Amino acid sequence: MERLTENKNIGLPKKIHRRFDMTICIATICDGGEHIIMMTDAMITGKHLSIEFEHKRPKITIMANNCAVATAGDALAHTELFEEVREEIDKLKRPKVSNVVKCIKECFVKLRQKEIMERILNPRGIPDIQTFYRMQQSLQREVSLTLQGMIDKYDYGLEILVSGVDGTGAHIHGVFNPGTSVAFDSIGYHAIGSGYPHAITSLIANDFNQDIPLAQALLMTYEAKKISERAPGVGANITNIAIINSKRVKQFSLNEVQELDEVLGKKIASEREWRKEKKWEEELEKLISNKDQEGG
Repeated sequence: MERLTENKNIGLPKKIHRRFDMTICIATICDGGEHIIMMTDAMITGKHLSIEFEHKRPKITIMANNCAVATAGDALAHTELFEEVREEIDKLKRPKVSNVVKCIKECFVKLRQKEIMERILNPRGIPDIQTFYRMQQSLQREVSLTLQGMIDKYDYGLEILVSGVDGTGAHIHGVFNPGTSVAFDSIGYHAIGSGYPHAITSLIANDFNQDIPLAQALLMTYEAKKISERAPGVGANITNIAIINSKRVKQFSLNEVQELDEVLGKKIASEREWRKEKKWEEELEKLISNKDQEGG
């Protein structure tokens, strides 16, 4: 990701890479599309923060009775965005997930443009993007092209995972810079943040699909979250969990998360016992021996 600073040689912005999104947010569709499970850690990072830490406030934000969101990236960037989205969503009686996604995208574009003006244009005496476009002909070509390139590439530093269930089914969307969205309904799950590869690999390895019953899906999603904790910057001390259906968003208490952790612990212990028994080792040694004899 990129920030902008002054290039003293030509008076233009140059690139500085932002820190990667240090977190994990997972959404999985299950129970034949009746439910969605959302899980996140509690890690907080941001361009205005010199430290990263786990915050006790839930990272899953409820947008409507049937929809919740989670973010990766700048911990402060989403606050104003979500406030504006809520104002629009509250005007709707029964918002669809697509309505929430549309509002988030519109607010994302608006706030990204605002940040571009404040960080790139305003310090150079240009009040807004429209004025910049009118000034392009009068600016030096190098200045015009460089500013335009930085505007096009400017990263707002935020990814948003949107999950909800409405009359059309269960939906998972990702909203990304510069304000575009991707639907992951057909896959049935998605994740954002630095723990993304670990979580997705776990779900693929466990053959996760949308028809898996809620209880089994809950355990598989939690296992994916725990595996993602091996990634840099993913918090291991706190897990936020929510189960979403068409009528409500139920968030887990700390005690409920602890109970789930104990169930996963029993699963892991049983797998260790299976490995210790080594019956599978005997079967494989017999298989290898038979192959050796065939080769001889």
